[in-house]
Amino acid sequence: MKQVGAGRKLRGAGVVVLSLAAAAGWSGAAQAGDLTGHIDLVSRYYLRGQTSTYGNSTPLGNAGADAPESDHVTPQWGADYSHESGFYAGYWGSTINYSYRQLGDSYRNRTITDFQKNKSIENDLYAGYNGTLGDWGYSAGLTYYVYVNGTDSDAAESKLALSYGPVTLSAQTLLQDVVWGNKGDTYWTAVYTRALPYQLSFTATLGFYTYRKQGKYNGTEDTLSGTACGAGEAFIVNGCYAGKTPVGSAFRHLTLGLTQPIADTGLTWGAQFIVGGRNRFDVKQDNRAVVSLSYGF
Repeated sequence: MKQVGAGRKLRGAGVVVLSLAAAAGWSGAAQAGDLTGHIDLVSRYYLRGQTSTYGNSTPLGNAGADAPESDHVTPQWGADYSHESGFYAGYWGSTINYSYRQLGDSYRNRTITDFQKNKSIENDLYAGYNGTLGDWGYSAGLTYYVYVNGTDSDAAESKLALSYGPVTLSAQTLLQDVVWGNKGDTYWTAVYTRALPYQLSFTATLGFYTYRKQGKYNGTEDTLSGTACGAGEAFIVNGCYAGKTPVGSAFRHLTLGLTQPIADTGLTWGAQFIVGGRNRFDVKQDNRAVVSLSYGF
């Protein structure tokens, strides 16, 4: 999710707003007992506001298995099912422009430097329950991230959410150490949605992270050799690097998005502007714009 996103582990515009909602367990487009799907093209795939780097110093780009998940036009897809009982389930997928297999293997084989072969495909499988208590809505669920061409990257993440009117608050907690995160990392979001004239829909998402500072693949200790990094260094998957050290929490991003259906074609255009925050090493992320086109069925 690079997220996993799995460095790693988000999900980029208009349609990506819809995909993010689906990945969080809120399949608002699907009515009780309905099965819906979508195919999307996004200009970039930025994972939960990480536009520049997952690391603690100089960005390495996709050639170095660094942010973003994809640095060019990216196909994404998914399907959602919701039942009148409140049960929901779904799937979301995306291509990634580097290899989680090579990245994971580099933890044990430090000679690996080619992260462009065996590029990965992210697959998010999720299910849970949506309910209401008076004017309040709530959701509880689980997502499992599976990477085609991935090593040490598959993981489960719990999801809890509470909504009132146009505002939804949610917490998503990683349940195991993977190359893109540490067990206990929690992604907090506050989402505001509003319908506008001309069938426009506005969404504002404020993202914040609380981090577990030390894990198997991210921290200040090379857990493979059992040795600590030097002063001012951090361990990131395959080595200790000079730069910033882990923080316990950080503002991750503010994402402002618009979507609008294109007549009766089944197509929806979208645009997002991401105000970049900071990653797990307190490195500032760049501001970025993303556009998308989606077909729903």
